[in-house]
Amino acid sequence: MIRRDVLTGAPEAGGNTEGRIELVGADQEEPTWEVREPRKRRFDRRSRAILGAAALAAILANAGAAWAYWKITEPSQVAEPAPVAIDMVLRARNDLAQTLRPGDTGNLLVTVTNDKTVPIRITSIRMGPGNVVADPEHRDAGCTEPGVRINRPVFSVSWEVARNTVGAFAVDDALTMSNAVPEACVGATFTVPLRAEGIQR
Repeated sequence: MIRRDVLTGAPEAGGNTEGRIELVGADQEEPTWEVREPRKRRFDRRSRAILGAAALAAILANAGAAWAYWKITEPSQVAEPAPVAIDMVLRARNDLAQTLRPGDTGNLLVTVTNDKTVPIRITSIRMGPGNVVADPEHRDAGCTEPGVRINRPVFSVSWEVARNTVGAFAVDDALTMSNAVPEACVGATFTVPLRAEGIQR
């Protein structure tokens, strides 16, 4: 084995190794590493079909859950009750500020009492059962046949009356007094029976 000077690289004379570092002549091989890329896993056709079916099932399940949630939380629609036809008998009178004279016309004042728990709407009025009568004072004076009538077969109106309420309405020039009436009927207060039709809600 040849010993060489570490500093000069020359063979060492006399074989003196004092203060020297001895290197073995055999070469040291450097370690090597083989770098390999990770192998990509490939799915066959059957595996891809199974995974695709699972994904589709998950999507459909989520969609179904969302639809069910929407159906459950959807606000319920409460149907409004249908209108009910009503037929009422009313009492009306002539306008006290307007004196009825033979052959004249005057206003009709109508009072509607709604004692129901729902509002009503009057849609038409006509003459009701019974006779038109004068107040007791004029009747005692001889006004027993006042000859007062409403001057149309039917009056179309639209009167809204809230529940548990009394409504007052006027129909202009709705009353007519005939010419052949006693003088005792002039200035009287007349009660006029009416039939009213409408709806309640």
